Amino acid sequence: MAADSAVLPLEPRARMDDVGLVLNGSGLRSFLFFDIYAIGLYLPYRLTDVEAILGKDLPHRVQITLLRDMSTERGVDKLMGGLEDNNTPEELAAIETPLKQFFGVIRSLGQVAKGSVLYLDYLPGVGTRVSFNHRVVGTVPGSDFNRSLLKIWLGERPIQNNLKKALLGGANKAVR
Repeated sequence: MAADSAVLPLEPRARMDDVGLVLNGSGLRSFLFFDIYAIGLYLPYRLTDVEAILGKDLPHRVQITLLRDMSTERGVDKLMGGLEDNNTPEELAAIETPLKQFFGVIRSLGQVAKGSVLYLDYLPGVGTRVSFNHRVVGTVPGSDFNRSLLKIWLGERPIQNNLKKALLGGANKAVR
């Protein structure tokens, strides 16, 4: 059930290698009456404009904390739906290889437990480093891949409208 009174604390700052990041925004992904995960977007500095975030090759972190047990196959299906909703067929075709690599990394995690934390750390020139419970499980190259992934939450048809607003620094639910 949704827990409006539940608070998931997110650190106001994060470090990724030698890069300092600030929490740009955070919120809860909900479906029906259930909270699915808490998410935080960390950037080098605060930005509220989607085009500024997607249009610049900035280091950033997406931190996802699961609030329910979940199979990674179900997670992959939801991610693919978000990608298809926010990227053209041509954009998806251009990232086909890194997308297969990313989904392979996610699937390798199997069943993930409530409280597990997924980090999607993007470093320009390196790619998207995927960590699960503070253990690096893979790196996917390409800024285009990462931009397409961010569109799941920040695109024109985000997975949840109030979550997009929250990641841009607006209000969502009891995540701080």
